[in-house]
Amino acid sequence: SGTGDRATGMLKSGCTVFALDISQNKLLSAVKKLKNHHYIPAVGSGYNMPFKDKTFDAVTCAFGIRNMHETPKAVSEIFRVLRYGGWIFILEFSMPKIKIIREFYRIYLKYYVPFVAGILSCKSAYRYLGDSIEAFHSRDNFCNILQNTGFKDCQIKDLTLGAVTLYWAVK
Repeated sequence: SGTGDRATGMLKSGCTVFALDISQNKLLSAVKKLKNHHYIPAVGSGYNMPFKDKTFDAVTCAFGIRNMHETPKAVSEIFRVLRYGGWIFILEFSMPKIKIIREFYRIYLKYYVPFVAGILSCKSAYRYLGDSIEAFHSRDNFCNILQNTGFKDCQIKDLTLGAVTLYWAVK
C-alpha cells in the first residue's frame, strides 16, 4: 500500500480497498489521507497475507513486487487470496526493450538519479532502485511465474517507453 496514493482512484470509483504494507508508518500516513474512504489497512508481509483464502476480486501491486525477492512465493500468496475469476494487476519498473533507450535509462539510473538523490536525500536508496530494476525478472519470465502459479492469460503493456510495465492475469 505504501502511503495510499495509488488507492485514491480505486476509492473514487467506489471500491473498498484493503491495504497491506509491512510498514505501519506508511499505513498510518495513508489512513490520515484517506480517513473518509473505505480504506482498511493491515500491517503484514506479501509472503504471508493476513487474509482468508479466496477473499478478493482483484489484487494490485505498484512498484513493490520487485522488492519481494522470493517473487514466486509472493505471487502464490496473491493467488491464494484471490477468488476464482479474480484479477492480478502488477505495475513495475522495467528495463526498456529498445537498446538505445535502455542504455540511456541505465546511465540515468546508475549515475544521474543517485547523484541528485545524494544532494537531496539518501544516495544509497536510489542506487538500490537502479540495481533492483535491472535485477528484476524479464517480462516473459515474470509472466511465466504468474502462469506457473495458476494464473491464466497473462498480458503485458509497456508504458513510458518501457521503463514501466503493467502485467495482468486472471485466476
